[in-house]
Amino acid sequence: MDFGRRLRESPSHNNLKLNTNDGGEVWASSVILSFNSHVIDHMTTTLHMTSVDMLEFSEAAVQMFVDSAYSGTAEGINREIFRDINKMANIFEVAWLVSKCSEYFTGLVNSVTSGSYTELLFLFEEAGFVYENLKMKDFLNTSVKKIESLKWKQQFLDKYLENAERFSTKKLDTVIELAGSDVNIVVQTLVNQLSEMFRIQGPSLPVYCKYLLDNSELHLCQKANNRDLFNELFDILKELPSSESKWTLGLYRKCTEKTLSGYDNTTEVTSFTGKGSGLEVSRNCITTATHSNMVPNLYHDFAVGMTFKELLNWLSESEHVTSLLLAIEAACVWCYYRAHCVSEKKLILPDTDDLLQKLTDMMASRRWSKLPAEFRRFRWRSYNFDLSQFCLQPSQSSKQYVIINSVRTYNLELDVLSKSSKLTFHFKHPSVASCNLPGQCGFILKTVPSDAVLWRLELCTKKEDYLNEPVHFHDSVRAENMHVFFVGTHLSFSDNTLVFFPLTWLAWIRNENMIKNWRSAPLRRDSRFKILYKLTNDDT
Repeated sequence: MDFGRRLRESPSHNNLKLNTNDGGEVWASSVILSFNSHVIDHMTTTLHMTSVDMLEFSEAAVQMFVDSAYSGTAEGINREIFRDINKMANIFEVAWLVSKCSEYFTGLVNSVTSGSYTELLFLFEEAGFVYENLKMKDFLNTSVKKIESLKWKQQFLDKYLENAERFSTKKLDTVIELAGSDVNIVVQTLVNQLSEMFRIQGPSLPVYCKYLLDNSELHLCQKANNRDLFNELFDILKELPSSESKWTLGLYRKCTEKTLSGYDNTTEVTSFTGKGSGLEVSRNCITTATHSNMVPNLYHDFAVGMTFKELLNWLSESEHVTSLLLAIEAACVWCYYRAHCVSEKKLILPDTDDLLQKLTDMMASRRWSKLPAEFRRFRWRSYNFDLSQFCLQPSQSSKQYVIINSVRTYNLELDVLSKSSKLTFHFKHPSVASCNLPGQCGFILKTVPSDAVLWRLELCTKKEDYLNEPVHFHDSVRAENMHVFFVGTHLSFSDNTLVFFPLTWLAWIRNENMIKNWRSAPLRRDSRFKILYKLTNDDT
């Protein structure tokens, strides 16, 4: 499409000055640029601007941007100016040029057919720039797939991390993204680097190392095939000064926490105790309950320091957020943390309607089922908003979920989860047509000691677990289908409003201010644990 290429050199038409980073000036027609960009149209038509500072872009790139606007083509894009052209296309929302830039990048990716660090570095750096500056992962995902398809992840990361001390956190995020489940590649590189650093400079942990270890799925190295590497890493970290002991212990706890909730029956873990200025290391082989018997939603972690946009991106993409309730709980905990535990006085919480709309869009895109109608009665302690749009109508029954109440009531849920306890539930599974066993159909969850802040919950499945108990167990009940939470009746509410206490995310459990607020909630004695139980297709 030609928007007036012949007018490019006409002084009488060029009424808009674009100032570039090298002191240059590029003149263009505000009308032609406005045809391409509603952003520029607003700047010139509404704000009556006659000069626009484009000081982060070179004169050559701005000239190319203008030429593209006049000609309606992306002819002339090359590697030297691609980054600037793509950023200008996105900033000024020139949709057709954004598409052309995407096609150009895809072409570059497809042209790489063999392992070449120089070629892959260009792709990865450009993709990282887009991710860091435009918050878009499309290019990053494409470049990661290319590196993986060439089986060059190990070679690339080994060399790329040689300059990691100069990386921003966003660039380190791209490293984590590329490593994926192959976190052992990053760990091996860090082990090599730290060993050399400690030998020459003494034990001191660079910022980039701490960031990578904090944000990688490090627990994957605790599995059998990488266990020696995991142990080697912590053998090195134990040499750090005492000021780093708390961080090292926290890192180990987080790893073990995730490993203990994993799929292995037997897992070798490394235990730590403080000794002098360092850490004493011992290794033991411990047996844990199988994954199928552990309630899966308890005590997961996420970065509460994320921005609102980062939170939404994480909720919409994370493999750990697998249901609407998990997403809502995370959003509530994040909002509560921001409101009560962040010191910045000017911090602004997101608009409630905006957050609800984003969660609604997420529910549709990830095909999450609506919650049972009973959730309409709940008031969310961490962030008070109406969740009725995420729930079925009172007249509707859920085919996906059923809510199961604990037999006993409690007024302090954290106390129950801090000691040896049993929670009894009445529940007749839909697959049980008839039952003549003594007592009622149901099951028992017992607390199990763990390295988490609170004890975990395990489904009792053995016959001896139900001796002298008022319920009996059918093996059609599965812990993997359970989502445990706590609901209390608030003394200050005159109606039947229930306060919802999420147990999924560790952020509030670890924070003293949040724990204090939770413990101070005046609850009536009819407060109890509840389970959102997911019914499979066979169940229904």
